[in-house]
Amino acid sequence: MLKLSHVLAFLLLASLFQSLMARDLSDGIEVLEILENEIQDAFCSGKQSWPELVGKPAEYAKKIIEKENPIAHVSVLFPGMPRPGNYVCGRVFLVVDWEAIVKITPRMG
Repeated sequence: MLKLSHVLAFLLLASLFQSLMARDLSDGIEVLEILENEIQDAFCSGKQSWPELVGKPAEYAKKIIEKENPIAHVSVLFPGMPRPGNYVCGRVFLVVDWEAIVKITPRMG
């Protein structure tokens, strides 16, 4: 009976601790996102995003991006192609449809 009460006490404490930890982690994630954005802005010079190019042809968009940010290396992605999750300064993906029209805002990374 003593072991059962110890197990119940442990489970009760563990459930309380888990909810506290989940709340603390959510605050930390916001801080990490803010720091990550500041670091990216500090290391990568020039324009980072081109929302005005959505709906434009891919070749035109590529020329504009390379003109506005000389360190940009533009790659075209078609529907269904995987996009790497890591951030690389100077890398810009143009996500286009099958008619080579930009569908998503091109961003550095």
